[in-house]
Amino acid sequence: MDFKTALKKLKNSSEFKKWVFKNKKSYLTYAFTMIENSEKSEWQIGYYDKKLDKVTVFTINNNIKINPEQDIFKKPGTAVKKINLKDVKFSLDKVLKKAQTIKEKKYPKELVTKTIAILQNIELGQLWNITLITSSLNTINIKIDAKTGKTIKHELVSLFQFKAG
Repeated sequence: MDFKTALKKLKNSSEFKKWVFKNKKSYLTYAFTMIENSEKSEWQIGYYDKKLDKVTVFTINNNIKINPEQDIFKKPGTAVKKINLKDVKFSLDKVLKKAQTIKEKKYPKELVTKTIAILQNIELGQLWNITLITSSLNTINIKIDAKTGKTIKHELVSLFQFKAG
């Protein structure tokens, strides 16, 4: 299921309609999915409440699950930006093809085992943040503009770089 289909399914659900009636000021802030063996997992779509500084995450697959409000991962003092759906022109499938091309050209020896895809609006703009986890315990992070499809940034980082010090 692609992002826009998952979002439509969410917005048409009675669970979401009841929730949004009580949370009118919350707004779409991110969408997340993982891909393993070419299979996409469910979508997790987050709605942010500025007043509470919390996010409510909806899990969308065969059914809709509303997860309890939780703290949002952000730098203190940073605003949580809204996703502007009009500016999401590039589907996840197109973005994944582009990420695969970048991986083959720049990091041909890396064997991808899992892909994490996040649609978000951060300092660099509204983008697809793609993380390819490799069998050699590296990650390839690729940021692609959701509107233009332009590659903003890509880098290879060892997972060992993140170890506790």
